[in-house]
Amino acid sequence: MRETAISFRKTVTSWNFWLCVGATAALLFFSVIYDDTLTGNRYSVINALFSFSADELKGHFEFCNIYVCYGARGSWFSLFVPIIAAFCFVPEMCAEREENALRFQVVRSSKTKWQLSRFFSGIISGGTAVTLGYVIFSGIVMLLFPSVSEMEPFAAETAKMMSGEFYILVLDMWVFAIFQSIPSMLLTSVLQSKYLIICIPFFLKYALSQLFSKLTMDTWNNDYGEGFIEMLKFLNPDGLMDISMTKYYETFIMYGILLAVSLAAFMIIERKRGDFGG
Repeated sequence: MRETAISFRKTVTSWNFWLCVGATAALLFFSVIYDDTLTGNRYSVINALFSFSADELKGHFEFCNIYVCYGARGSWFSLFVPIIAAFCFVPEMCAEREENALRFQVVRSSKTKWQLSRFFSGIISGGTAVTLGYVIFSGIVMLLFPSVSEMEPFAAETAKMMSGEFYILVLDMWVFAIFQSIPSMLLTSVLQSKYLIICIPFFLKYALSQLFSKLTMDTWNNDYGEGFIEMLKFLNPDGLMDISMTKYYETFIMYGILLAVSLAAFMIIERKRGDFGG
């Protein structure tokens, strides 16, 4: 536990961590939150602020501040979470290997402690950076967009139904970002190029998103039933951003097993690297 805390503190005080926080907040402002079916225009958070007056914002539930915080998590932003989260710890871990510094750290503790501390501090710091950026973004949104009490009656009621409690949104984002960090963490045990380690999970995430999007569309078009749709929501990694809307206990068990398997794989592969020197 002490080794993990030290490693985590080292990561969150690095410039990489705060760059990830800023990148998260900035990207969220370019997430699409409103589709105008009449004109065909799509509006991001930043576009909405410059395109609509204060009175117009109050007439659309999509512009309620809590719903903006909810809606901005989707769109294409989730595709970039693996890159943002990985950037917190991958450059540092790769630099340690290139400098042959790992063997000195292992001697001071043990291989097991090193593996556990690096694995958990890495994925937690990645999740924390993304979540902190999301909180900063949400704080600005709360100031710039109307609250539920300021919305027109119909828009306010719809916003209440479609958005959740803010602390739930933050918790879901943290869990989602942590699990999006795991592929990069696993790749640090088999690859040395930080660019490949950071980019490969992004392409895997893109492929998965396209797959689930196509399966969901086919399900609706062919009327496979509500059960199949629920299964797709359960298996889709993006479902972690809406844990309270999916099968909570089943999701906890499935991703708990995934975490345990990933940790075991990381430790086994790292032990095969011999003296940890490269």
